[in-house]
Amino acid sequence: MTTAHYILALAWILYCVLHSVLAAGSVKAVMGKWLGKNARYYRFGYTLLAFVGFVGILLYQVSIESPLLFDPPAVVLWAGIALAAIGSALVMLNILKYFMQLSGVRWLTHENPSARLERGGFHRYVRHPLYFSTFLFIWSLWLVYPYLSLLIANVIITVYTLIGIGFEEKKLLIEFGEEYEDYRKSVPKIIPSFKNRAEQ
Repeated sequence: MTTAHYILALAWILYCVLHSVLAAGSVKAVMGKWLGKNARYYRFGYTLLAFVGFVGILLYQVSIESPLLFDPPAVVLWAGIALAAIGSALVMLNILKYFMQLSGVRWLTHENPSARLERGGFHRYVRHPLYFSTFLFIWSLWLVYPYLSLLIANVIITVYTLIGIGFEEKKLLIEFGEEYEDYRKSVPKIIPSFKNRAEQ
């Protein structure tokens, strides 16, 4: 690996660490006290900062010279293109569906938005549809563009997300209790199950 690849790996790791730290409940509590009445803007600012950082790292990633790890045969190339297209479509559908919650815009218009456990739509088949679709997209894209730089990004993003899911599920268990425990027993975490499931 070149120095540029080490910088890229460090940038992704720092991004993931900051992403988690700024989203931590203790940090949000401190920021809430510091911001006072403006605390409702914290999540929106966090999302904006995360987006800018993400785009910045991507721009750096595509700007560096990186070796192609293998030359994908036609069948792998086309399978990767098809799966990446499906993955990107699912990512967009998830983002559009949950835009208000993911962006923090909901917190700009509601003081105390009520939380409820989502069990319909994609959540009938997988507990974390956004993460599943993200994995499908980034790893399928790597089959199309098997560069070292993309492999580095994918590995770090995947490890970070899998660790994050564990913490997220603990929070959901605390928030929803037995309701989430029952849901967790009936719906898989990452790999969808397309058995007919009644929406609850």
